[in-house]
Amino acid sequence: MPTIIRILGTLWIIHTRDHGHPHVTVYKGTPRNYEAVAKIRLDVIEVIESKGFSEVFLKKILQKTQDYQTLLLEAWNEIHKEE
Repeated sequence: MPTIIRILGTLWIIHTRDHGHPHVTVYKGTPRNYEAVAKIRLDVIEVIESKGFSEVFLKKILQKTQDYQTLLLEAWNEIHKEE
């Protein structure tokens, strides 16, 4: 599971076995030990699901997703190119 970004005190990961719409999982903490987690869709920037993040912080995550959308989509496509 490649880490794509570390920003806002969070870890942004694209899981290699994830399917469906392009998305990134954002952790406050680590994937095995986290305080909060959110799954963010990348092609249409929106929260798919979230646990533990405040609405204010989710808005910051969505803004950073928009800022890094091209990088994140390129990473998703590279990781999932054989599917």
